[in-house]
Amino acid sequence: MKNLLSCLAFLTQALLGTPTESREWVSTTGSKVTGSAVALDRGTVQIKLTDRTIAVPLDKLSQADRKFLTDHFGESSNGTKPAISGGSGELIAAGLGQKAGEVLGPIKAGEGSTYFLYIPKSLRKGRLAPLLHFNGSGGGSANSVKKHIEGAELNGWIVAASVESKNGPLHPIGNHAHAKRCVNHLVGTLPVDPKRVYFTGGSGGGAMTFYNSAHMKGAGGMPHIGYIPSEANVTSGNFFVISGTRDYNRYTSANAVRILGKDAIHRFFPGAHEEGPEWLCVEGMIWLNGKFLAKNKRSSAYVEEALDYEAAMIDWLRKLSTSASHRAYYWCVFLKEDYGVSGSNAAAIETLAAPLRSKPECVGYAEGIEAVSDFSKRYYSEVAKGSRFAHSTPDIEKAAEKLSAGFTGVPMIEEIAEQLGQKTCAQ
Repeated sequence: MKNLLSCLAFLTQALLGTPTESREWVSTTGSKVTGSAVALDRGTVQIKLTDRTIAVPLDKLSQADRKFLTDHFGESSNGTKPAISGGSGELIAAGLGQKAGEVLGPIKAGEGSTYFLYIPKSLRKGRLAPLLHFNGSGGGSANSVKKHIEGAELNGWIVAASVESKNGPLHPIGNHAHAKRCVNHLVGTLPVDPKRVYFTGGSGGGAMTFYNSAHMKGAGGMPHIGYIPSEANVTSGNFFVISGTRDYNRYTSANAVRILGKDAIHRFFPGAHEEGPEWLCVEGMIWLNGKFLAKNKRSSAYVEEALDYEAAMIDWLRKLSTSASHRAYYWCVFLKEDYGVSGSNAAAIETLAAPLRSKPECVGYAEGIEAVSDFSKRYYSEVAKGSRFAHSTPDIEKAAEKLSAGFTGVPMIEEIAEQLGQKTCAQ
């Protein structure tokens, strides 16, 4: 009872809604109260006891009670009303001089620099959008942008890809000059939030992710199979670092994550020296967006965007929970613990998470993501001496074998952990 009452508050406003019958309500911790629910609004239920009326967050009640309440008061079965932008809520549609929902380009940025572009249809009118700028080891193309369309639509991000940025004699200074011209052109012609410019790319492009972010004071990025070049002093930003399990840059990527600390995570996919799969790019954009909004969602400049982010995540997770429940559960945990979702949207997330929490493979996957990232810091980061071809050590092999055994049967994690002990690719 004390645990439940600690999260209750006296009400000073008039009571609304059709009361339920008096019944026993059970919290997620097992404590109980008896009374009649008189209203459910914005994720909070008002329960009339014998001597007072109390307010209880919906996500603090048992799953059965949540379903009973949402059915009774007519809210959607996920326990929330759609979170939308305030004001008109109009999509951007037109008025930019560029079409939304299509890959455009190459667009001239001046002095021989060009880029491909995608403006999401989900971008709200009058809102500044984050920019994800791609720099590839072999140059950017329309396909470089297409790979990020799902993430762009979910998060309301503009995506661009520098055509000229590539490995060779122009790396890194010349590539940076191209990237800077493209970014300046984008900020000057589109509703780009200059505080939220992110970079991405693979291998040499992964290195440029760190370099460009450091030299343009970016918000961070999503480097694939990359490394922090000696010319880059990265001191701020969030980084979703992606590595193939047998990538010869896995040690330098791990060292980057160690340097960046809590502002970075190391995510792996089964593979070698290649860019990560599209689904992981989507998750990288979700992670980066969530990390920024977690710190700024109460600011008037971002409160509406945060609500749109939450609504988009809830819709996305409903679909993902049927096709990849382990991934869906991980993101429920992220939204609750890292992002800090609250109110009716927290109740919706909990409704999605509750049945997944009973599945060992879902809980194991969420725990495995953190365990794999910790493994990279402990066993890979100290090896960081440039690319290491056909390389492993007995300590790494033994630790990876133990990690894999601890996640037997867990989707992806068992395979990833096993491959972490294998030698890196030869080229």
